[in-house]
Amino acid sequence: MLKKKSYYLNHLFSIVKEQGLPLTSDSITKYTRTDPRYNIKNSSLYFRTESLEEIKPLADLFLDDSGKKKVPLNIAEHLTPESLAYWIMDDGQQVKRGGVTLCTDSFNSEEVNILREALKTNFNVITTIHKKKGSNESIYERIYINKDSLDSIKPSLIPHMHDSMLYKINSNIEFKQDTSDFVSDSDAISDFDIFDL
Repeated sequence: MLKKKSYYLNHLFSIVKEQGLPLTSDSITKYTRTDPRYNIKNSSLYFRTESLEEIKPLADLFLDDSGKKKVPLNIAEHLTPESLAYWIMDDGQQVKRGGVTLCTDSFNSEEVNILREALKTNFNVITTIHKKKGSNESIYERIYINKDSLDSIKPSLIPHMHDSMLYKINSNIEFKQDTSDFVSDSDAISDFDIFDL
């Protein structure tokens, strides 16, 4: 599964390059760090974009004055099949019995409800809340899209999803990747950063 994240990161890197967004480096960067909790080394891949004034309004839409993530009240206006596909690829968790969980740990109950309402309005999907206990004993709310609802929107999601991430929606399409320009740090990859705006 960790290898799949590498494929997806390479996919995102290609999109950013094709769109001409300025990057801080011409290649994906690898780094290794020691996790003091378990005294093990974790390797990561990441890339960063340079600050760009033209996309600042987009960042402002999703960040408050202190730089904390927020859900805009008009999120439904921005939620399309393509943006939902990327939301699932980035923050979705496969549920093997069907459906998908969206990790919304950074948001409060009101914001989670705004997201649920947008999903209902735009895609007519049925959602419930799954609660997750964090390491600091905090309780986080995650959105679960049930199997029937996910099955109903899969045809609109699949064209926008990278093959390596189709497992998140339990889609059994065989994944084959051209790795000629692929950057990998083997199966030791534990996480990655996508953008720094």
